[in-house]
Amino acid sequence: MTDAKLLLNKETKDEIILRIGNLLLFIVLFSMLSVPASAAYEWDNNINVKTDSMIWGYTEKYSGERSLIFKTFIDMEFGDHDGFVSAWELLKADVNTRKSFFKSIKDNMDVKIDESSKNVTLLRVDSDMSRELIGPVDEQNDIVNSYLVFYDFKTPLTGSGSTMWFQGEPGTSVTINLPHEMDVISIEGIDNESINESSKGTRIYGKFGFTGEAVLKFSIEEPPVQQKENNITEAVPVNNSMAGSPSMLDRIFPGLTDHLLEKLNAGKSNVS
Repeated sequence: MTDAKLLLNKETKDEIILRIGNLLLFIVLFSMLSVPASAAYEWDNNINVKTDSMIWGYTEKYSGERSLIFKTFIDMEFGDHDGFVSAWELLKADVNTRKSFFKSIKDNMDVKIDESSKNVTLLRVDSDMSRELIGPVDEQNDIVNSYLVFYDFKTPLTGSGSTMWFQGEPGTSVTINLPHEMDVISIEGIDNESINESSKGTRIYGKFGFTGEAVLKFSIEEPPVQQKENNITEAVPVNNSMAGSPSMLDRIFPGLTDHLLEKLNAGKSNVS
């Protein structure tokens, strides 16, 4: 066998060993990160439901050796494997995480209304990854990442159904916040549940059960029908109407409308 073949075989073996090593690390990483029962990993869910939309917030915390594994994964997957996570590598990890998270939910919707996701639109995923991830991969730090998933309901809950289904991670803490017009009939699939009602709405605490599925049955209190008044109201001046209902320009540039009206009024005075 020639020296060239020996060298080629050696390089091929080294490449295979490196790939196997990376694959093993990848498997170990996700086998450890996917088990929320450990004290080194915590995962909380905070779900805010409105009649026409919903925000599902996730907060995850890594500590101890799991923080080292997470940083090593970022360095290998999105960096140059030099033992240091840079701000640029963290940014790439953040962007890719949001994309993957969005696709994962899109492929398997975790919210249903009356046993269907047809009325639920996934809008976007926002994330805030811990700045403690930046630095040497061998430094242990508490890492806290948070994610917000935004949903829209094509038809408000008042006219689209009376049950909501959530698919969470089994054993993780969950808080479900409901608006004041929603009355809870029953909640299934949440262990150690507690319900707190106030004038602002209803709050449900507990943990997702062993299936991770929770079913909320509810009713909506319809708002009272307002009677039309026969009295004719006086016309509202243009400037008062604009001041009471700001335009999009006013939202972007506060005070712009008033400034333009002052100029127009000044111009009329000069003409007269």
